[in-house]
Amino acid sequence: MNQPENILTRIKSERPPIHVKKNGDPRCIGLQADVLDYLYRKLTPTMFTLETGCGLSTLVFSLSGCHHTAIVPNLIHIEETKKNAQQYNISLEKTHFIKGRSEFILPTLEMDEKLDMVLIDGGHAFPLPFIDWFYTERWLIKDGILIIDDINLKTVNVLYTFLTYQPEWEVIKIIRKTAFFQKKKHGYLDHSWDYWQSQPFNNNWKLQLSRIVSRLPKRIHK
Repeated sequence: MNQPENILTRIKSERPPIHVKKNGDPRCIGLQADVLDYLYRKLTPTMFTLETGCGLSTLVFSLSGCHHTAIVPNLIHIEETKKNAQQYNISLEKTHFIKGRSEFILPTLEMDEKLDMVLIDGGHAFPLPFIDWFYTERWLIKDGILIIDDINLKTVNVLYTFLTYQPEWEVIKIIRKTAFFQKKKHGYLDHSWDYWQSQPFNNNWKLQLSRIVSRLPKRIHK
């Protein structure tokens, strides 16, 4: 009964309330079952992975046996994740929790190994998803997987849209509101300081037109 696939099935169906509302009530806002399935199939015990935030995804990363790092600002979420891992008989021997806000942790974080996979699912307020991406992209190996959750939210969707225009990144799967990218090559298109013009995202005519329209005076109806 303790086979990994059986444990995964339980996690998907039971969805333990790892997170906590502002009033203290427990809740679960983790990845959906089909996303967890796809994630688990992509993982192997030899991989090095990192996520911003924690929850059901952390249980799945740990269940796979990979070397995992979770950057989490809320101690209660860490404690609840550990408690649920124990209840599901999931080893956390290779899982490392860093308590703190990712926007402060990531800029100075040093990794012993390059990363095979990154999940961005921490803070969603502007510009946190961009900071998480910017400071984890450097550690992600070529052909590594970048996962961005909640692309239905405006701030996250801008990051998602930007990456879809960049040749360094290729969308390999979208499940509901979660996007899986593969990193096709390292670095930026142009290493000059102000390289915005060399980014396809900035040269897309539809986006340029929308910016022009947004700056037009609003017609006043009397």
